[in-house]
Amino acid sequence: MNSFKIAYKLLTNNLRIYGLYVIVLVVTVATYYNFVAIQYNDTFVQLTQRLQSAVVASMTSGFVLMCTVVFFMWHANGFFFKQRQKETGIYMLMGISSSKIGRVFAIESMLLGGLSMVVGLTVGVMFSKLFFMLLGKAMSLEVEIPFTISFKAMIQLVIVFGLIFALLGRKNYNEVKKSRLIDMIHATKAKPAVPQLNYVKGILGVVCIAVGYLVALTFLRWNLDLLFAAMTTLVLVSAGTYFFFGSCLTIMFKKLLKSKQMVYKDVRLVSISNLFFRLKANYRSLAMTAILAAATVTAFSISLAFKQYAEDHKLIEAPYSITYASSDPDIKDKVRQAIEATDHQLIGWNELRLLPIKTEYASHIRIDPQNEAILISYSQLQRTLEFLEYKNFEKLLREMEPQSNEIVFLFSARTMASPVRVHGEEVKINGEPYRVKEARQVPITGNVDRFGNKNIYVLPDKDYTKLQTNHDETLLHGIRISDQENSEALVQSLAAIVPGGKVNGSINQYVQEYYALGTFFFLGSIMSIVFMMATFSTIYFKILSDAFTDKEQYTILKKIGMSEAEVGRSVYMQVGIAFILPVLVGIAHSMVAMSMLEVIMSVQFVTQMLYSIGIFVVVMIAFYVGLSKNYTRMVYTEASRT
Repeated sequence: MNSFKIAYKLLTNNLRIYGLYVIVLVVTVATYYNFVAIQYNDTFVQLTQRLQSAVVASMTSGFVLMCTVVFFMWHANGFFFKQRQKETGIYMLMGISSSKIGRVFAIESMLLGGLSMVVGLTVGVMFSKLFFMLLGKAMSLEVEIPFTISFKAMIQLVIVFGLIFALLGRKNYNEVKKSRLIDMIHATKAKPAVPQLNYVKGILGVVCIAVGYLVALTFLRWNLDLLFAAMTTLVLVSAGTYFFFGSCLTIMFKKLLKSKQMVYKDVRLVSISNLFFRLKANYRSLAMTAILAAATVTAFSISLAFKQYAEDHKLIEAPYSITYASSDPDIKDKVRQAIEATDHQLIGWNELRLLPIKTEYASHIRIDPQNEAILISYSQLQRTLEFLEYKNFEKLLREMEPQSNEIVFLFSARTMASPVRVHGEEVKINGEPYRVKEARQVPITGNVDRFGNKNIYVLPDKDYTKLQTNHDETLLHGIRISDQENSEALVQSLAAIVPGGKVNGSINQYVQEYYALGTFFFLGSIMSIVFMMATFSTIYFKILSDAFTDKEQYTILKKIGMSEAEVGRSVYMQVGIAFILPVLVGIAHSMVAMSMLEVIMSVQFVTQMLYSIGIFVVVMIAFYVGLSKNYTRMVYTEASRT
């Protein structure tokens, strides 16, 4: 029998063992195919600039997905090889050369990869129509996207995943080739070595995480570039997590084992000792679990945050049904008559007096394009927020009310996210100095021509009156009508009335970046599902590996009188610590990442973050209980039969 037939037979016999691994790979392949297919879909290409957000988001998501899955596959492959070391030793004992065994294992891993790609591609193609329908809905696209099969996406996927599985096959071949028979036969009986204490790496782990957190939370204060700050945080936190579980956790458990009151109680000694002596072999999987947990919670939090932000920002960009600029009262009467002549009902009419100004910051930072901005009075801000019935506007107005020599900064309607901070800065408005009291984003003008791209400054009424004397104001009319979704015909008729035809309807006020939020919400939700599956799988393989090792130990403990209830408590504690530590570290990483996003976007996502953490914790608890019961059954019930 040749190597290929042996590998095929082994694969069919071990499919039950590979079950969860194959499921994760199939989902990953299907997801990656649809991510890549976005940039090759002809219908999306025809949607002009809206495509760019989807393409960039899908390429970024695909890259992150591949990095995550490569780590997961490498870890899972190591688990499978470890569990089959005794089988490898038996093959060697039968006289089969290590090179042939290596070829068999390499072919088996590539066959497994091929099976995952075939099934994953089939699933991806079958659900691609649904994928693009949901993506189009998230992006508010009104175009029907036909079902297509992207052969370019298939080729790219086969190349990427084929290379990964080829490398895994080569790795398995090399592992078997350099293995010794005696080590393979006694692999399951090998005792873990006592972890070595490395205080330098332990301290370095904590320092790296702390510095990474500090950079993420204070990068604006240090005037760091956003990309540099994000990459620095990612590298420091990832390295710190690796050192924390590899060295710092070893030191902590060593200290804990010396505490008699803590350890010598109930079954704690067994659980803590098992964790301590396996840290040298398990710290990589624990660190990876923490990073995957952080990725899961962050991806889900960001998707929820962007969804909420998109809803909130809709009012920022289009607070009115119709807007136009004119100081002529006759034009106003004609516009009113035109509205009353239609089926639309006039709900309200807001008039904003806008004063064009020049700004100059004492710190010479560039905030306003060409140093041009808009000035309004506080009473106009108050009247506008009341007119729009903006949420918590009374509290907001109290917080923002400027005093003498103070000014409030309002981001332009087109600002989707800005790390700029002007709070406390001194700015000169047409030569007069003021201190910026607050920096917020609230609905004022909307994303309209001439004004939507300009930041707005708010002065006390008396200070505004002084500056108003020598400058010409622009009167912007904001109108709210019923059934504004079907107001396009009315807007076109009003364009014939208003000089210059500059009339804006609510439908055409959105900037293209708004639709990117829907893209990130949809892709982020899918990413969080894949990350969660990878997190569960990583923990599962780690716990399952420990269970195989613990069978002999718990058989001995049972013989000397340890009850099943005591075994269960020991297992729950041991598995619980392996769950809790990576999950807590991952949640902490995610909270810092979301705090950084809050700084960038100048909003708070506390509710979305708590919601995503809550769901993740609930699912993890359910998974923990089920896995602990399975662990107890393996090490106690099944071990007693041997």
